[in-house]
Amino acid sequence: MTVKEQIDVLVICALKDEFDQVLQIEHGICDDGWVTKTLTNGRLVADARFLCKDNSQITIRATWSTYMGREEACALVHNMLAEADFNCITMTGICAGRRGKVSLGDVIFADRLWSYDAGKLVKEEGVEVFQADMLQYRPTTAIVQRMQNFSVDLSTWPISRPKYPLENQENWVITCLDKQIKPFEHNDFDEKCPDWKSVIDRLLEKKLVTKELTLTDRGYELARDLALWYPKELPEPDPFKIHVAPIATGAAVVEDAGLFLKLSASMRKVLGVDMEASALGAIGSINSVPVIVAKAVSDFGDTFKDDQYRHFASQASAQSLIQFLRDNSDLFVSHKDVESVTFSKDKLIDFLANEYPDISNARAVWCRAGGNNSDIASNPRPKDMWLNIWNKSVNGANVTPMNLLNELASDYPENSLIQSFIGHLAINEK
Repeated sequence: MTVKEQIDVLVICALKDEFDQVLQIEHGICDDGWVTKTLTNGRLVADARFLCKDNSQITIRATWSTYMGREEACALVHNMLAEADFNCITMTGICAGRRGKVSLGDVIFADRLWSYDAGKLVKEEGVEVFQADMLQYRPTTAIVQRMQNFSVDLSTWPISRPKYPLENQENWVITCLDKQIKPFEHNDFDEKCPDWKSVIDRLLEKKLVTKELTLTDRGYELARDLALWYPKELPEPDPFKIHVAPIATGAAVVEDAGLFLKLSASMRKVLGVDMEASALGAIGSINSVPVIVAKAVSDFGDTFKDDQYRHFASQASAQSLIQFLRDNSDLFVSHKDVESVTFSKDKLIDFLANEYPDISNARAVWCRAGGNNSDIASNPRPKDMWLNIWNKSVNGANVTPMNLLNELASDYPENSLIQSFIGHLAINEK
């Protein structure tokens, strides 16, 4: 009887670069670090164990879709569920954010998910009208409450948030030119406009300046507005923030400055838009598994995107999600494997010590279960050796108790002790 792996959390990323950012997270990770492997279905994944604030451990499996979109995300999660059982399905990565409500790099934890392009297209008096079907998916109230109480310390992260978005730098250049000051001769030029080439390219594209570095009529109009709004000096960017709000999902990459205005007509608190999250919400609902989506704002869904925030946003979403899981592991970590077999562990250890007394035999079983030779230390006492092996499996090693028992069952298919252990685990995992 083959029993699926038991892993606490599945982390799905839409893109490989978002997955790579997950693997950069080492704070709180256990000694094995991220272990990459190929599943029997051919998918590449990375597994890790993280220490939680209550000194427990949480097991995490991360992977990514081949392409963006709901269909790919849906197929991938089903693929993962065929290999393992999870206590929670999550997603991390980037999204578009609502201008004026969020800042670039901010993280949004979704308290509601839905597909904004699902519904019916009808004609009313010759005009096409879209009638939305807002089927929403929500985390439990307990999870949302934890989200609302969650915070992070950016100083512990290995990556820094860019200080000035390109739009802030553009406004600074416009203000300088309005005052007849050449920006690159200003004492604060290196600090206020570190991305000069990108800024000038955007100002030219927006027709706010000429190649002679003079303001166009449109540029003078913006300068007047800036002087009216900020008569003393331009404001500093808002600090990093975590939001708990709805995220909408659509089939296409968005470059529509009016999209959030349309969405807010039916979901006034919507702050994010992506291409996958609602699919995870549906899968979680069908399988009765909680879904947590944490995405960071890399752009505002309009024509002029600020790519300098993409790298930070991918890292910020991954950092925030894994820290949230570690801080709230009591909601997602199951200790059933350990608890259900404690009563007869001594009998099992005695059996293993008698049947596999040599380190070479023990390592062979361990490797067949998915481990490495180097995981098992030499020990002249077979009983102590197998006690250490069993403890390693129940404390979050790459080889779980189920992996180990399934391999033992293949050697001793009629052994009642092994079958009893498998039976107890199977019952407790339902």
